[in-house]
Amino acid sequence: MEEQKKLNIFDYSDYREFLRDFFEMKKRVNPSWSYGLWSSKLGLNSISSITMVINGQRHAGKKIQKSLIDFFKFDAKESYYFEELVKIAKSTKSDPNLTILMLEQNDELKQLREKNTPSIDLFFNWKAHCVKELTQLKDFFPTGAWIENKTGGLIKKEEASELLEALLEKKFLIKEFRDGKEVIVAASSILPTKEVTLSGAHAYHKGLMENSFEAIKTDKDKRSLHATTLSLTKENIPKAKELIREFQIQFSEDIESSPGDEVYQLNIQFFPLTK
Repeated sequence: MEEQKKLNIFDYSDYREFLRDFFEMKKRVNPSWSYGLWSSKLGLNSISSITMVINGQRHAGKKIQKSLIDFFKFDAKESYYFEELVKIAKSTKSDPNLTILMLEQNDELKQLREKNTPSIDLFFNWKAHCVKELTQLKDFFPTGAWIENKTGGLIKKEEASELLEALLEKKFLIKEFRDGKEVIVAASSILPTKEVTLSGAHAYHKGLMENSFEAIKTDKDKRSLHATTLSLTKENIPKAKELIREFQIQFSEDIESSPGDEVYQLNIQFFPLTK
């Protein structure tokens, strides 16, 4: 039986996503877990009180918020962050782009997240992948200050230095002597060093999508943003996913260069707009 883990509320920018992840995790650990049982433990009068919140049909009111805070045994910081996520979701009408923007603009909440979110596995840290690719650039210089400057502040120098050390420690990067000087080079693809978790995967893809949102501000000659909305049959979903994967592989084979001049990120999202 899968062991139940404690989800970290600071990993989330959407309180509903936190609740959904908790329910799914609990269900995997205990197949008898249900919304009815959860509602009972929360002291709610009906199942719909929690299901309507999770399904986006209503927001968590003060009573449900208190029940959830007590249920998860949140401390003062966690309680404050959870309550603020609800307020932000209400004020942004649950628009994920506006939610992320408001979180980034709220220094207090941003600092809470940074101070209370444990270091994520390198495999699920887009910044780690970026640092690894930076070592392939012709002008790479192994300092946190250089990385911060090269990424325009996306990766701060302290974090960049820590990631460099971690990548070297895990042997994803190695030091070599070339032409009489020591250089850092990529040794292998970044692989997960601990159990792959749903929250870890969510945090990783959230970070990538936040970068996409910021990329709108990039000079149009330096980026390419495309989207397609289409109808399809359910039978073609596996084929669509396979085609996307094949394109991603072919794109990397044709475009990637080492040494390179810049580091780019390719994001592809394919998801339903209908239920």
